Amino acid sequence: METSNLSMLPLDIIRSLLERLSFIDLQRAKTVCSNWLSGSKETVPCKTGSPWLILSTDNGGSVLYNPDEDKVYKSLRDYSGTCFFANSGKWFLLLDSQTNLYIVDVFSDKRIDLPPLENLLSTTYTIERVGDKEFKRKHIDGVSSLTLRADVLRGLLWVDEKKEDYIVVYFFDTPAAYLSFCKKGDDYYTDIPLRSGVPKLLIGLTDVVLRDYCLYIFSYRCYVRVLDLSGQKGFVDVSESVPYHMRSPRTPYFSNTSIAVTRAGEVLLVESITTGSHVSFYVYKKDPNVVPLSDPHRLVEVHSLGDEALLLDLGITVPANHDSLGVIKPNSIYFTRHDRARLRKSYNLDISVFDFASKTIKHFPGLSNLNLKDARWFLPVTCQT
Repeated sequence: METSNLSMLPLDIIRSLLERLSFIDLQRAKTVCSNWLSGSKETVPCKTGSPWLILSTDNGGSVLYNPDEDKVYKSLRDYSGTCFFANSGKWFLLLDSQTNLYIVDVFSDKRIDLPPLENLLSTTYTIERVGDKEFKRKHIDGVSSLTLRADVLRGLLWVDEKKEDYIVVYFFDTPAAYLSFCKKGDDYYTDIPLRSGVPKLLIGLTDVVLRDYCLYIFSYRCYVRVLDLSGQKGFVDVSESVPYHMRSPRTPYFSNTSIAVTRAGEVLLVESITTGSHVSFYVYKKDPNVVPLSDPHRLVEVHSLGDEALLLDLGITVPANHDSLGVIKPNSIYFTRHDRARLRKSYNLDISVFDFASKTIKHFPGLSNLNLKDARWFLPVTCQT
């Protein structure tokens, strides 16, 4: 039956058909036409559902895994030769074999191509593509340049489906790091200086989180810089006038730390400690009763995430729920590795869920048979904050 005929079916028949579909088939059916999209909204409540996994295998393929069903689904498209950089709900940021960035809906295969990486808006630097795998970042004075390889490129993504808007951030994961972003409608990336013109305490980047239209940058000295990317052009630095020191009180120089941002915009410090085969997580936040700089190491431990769960791969918390689409386990951490530390040449996958209350970890040993190269947790329905 042609799409034009399908779109003319009565709405009650469309709903009846959609009610018989699995979750992943329902997501794909939404793309048939506007009538089917309307019918799907009346068929299933728009809730976040249980987190899924996108799994990259050693042979270059990718599959989707639903933990509730313990079932693996084949991706719509062959993603061989591509890298999954980041995701926001069901939308993923990918890098292809020619070092081009694009966004794709993994259920409908809808694709949005992004500007070439060398389209950089900066008063200080330019980027020149050298083949498919390398770039040269040059200072405008022409005196200095640096070769940057595609294999150290990293990215972040935020999609607002209600507003049909998105933000993409990329950086080269080098000791110096170079950070840029674009928004829907941009044909270039705006450079974000990490040193020049930046207060001393906020210089550099050791971790970064994108939540809504705010970019949270963890500086070399363990302070948090916050940028508002919501404006029509550029960004606005909305960091606190007196930044707060967020170094772990347990192991100040321990490398397995990263930041996360709650739904309320509160910054958390997340630390993992591995003892043998056991992993423990510790979460801290700034003490609300301490004046910044009066006691720079004063963080308080967070003993519960309440009715939220932390997706460590993304560095954000999401609301937990119990509904027909599955369960996001409250007061838990979903992770595929123990942190998001930069400049790591290798890592061991550990696809698990950490329960804060019991301090126990749920593993997914059956996935080891897939010969995995990488994995990411994601929400099959985009979660609006």
